[in-house]
Amino acid sequence: MPTRLHLSLFSGLLALVVPAAALAQHAHGAHEHGVADLTVALEGRMLQIELISPLDNLVGFEHAPATEAQRGALAEAERRLLDGEAMFAFSAEAGCAIREVGIESPWPQSGRDHDHGHAHDHAQPTRGDHEDMVVSYGFECAHPEALRQLELRAFAHFPRLQRVRAEFATPRGQGAGVLAPNAAALAL
Repeated sequence: MPTRLHLSLFSGLLALVVPAAALAQHAHGAHEHGVADLTVALEGRMLQIELISPLDNLVGFEHAPATEAQRGALAEAERRLLDGEAMFAFSAEAGCAIREVGIESPWPQSGRDHDHGHAHDHAQPTRGDHEDMVVSYGFECAHPEALRQLELRAFAHFPRLQRVRAEFATPRGQGAGVLAPNAAALAL
């Protein structure tokens, strides 16, 4: 189970990765339909992942749900995103297992309490009709040294998602890549 120490270390690793992500977002536009951002940090046995996506990529709209169908679409997207083992695949020999998931949605539908489980804070969107969803995942890896790759499976669940800008920090170094439906693996 992640401890406050692990979460503090994750925050420290994010401090290294996030400035580059902020620059990339500024260069590409902070809110771009079809595009999401993924940040990955490995510290010890703890693998922390954060996915930030415009709601349009996930449900096809970004305003408050007005109909039962829209509320259902939002609940279904949250259900899928909360299933970390369905969203990601790792090098099998790394033995990574989900330990925590937190979701930040402007209009939560899943009935779960907001449980981010880490120290940093996300500002609420102020763009009006341009809302994002933020999902944080914590995995514990039995053999983190064997973690060589992460596969993002979100493309299969969210066809409006076309590209994911990914950045990572591991004991082996930092890097970045762009994932797409036909190239969904990130070498770590």
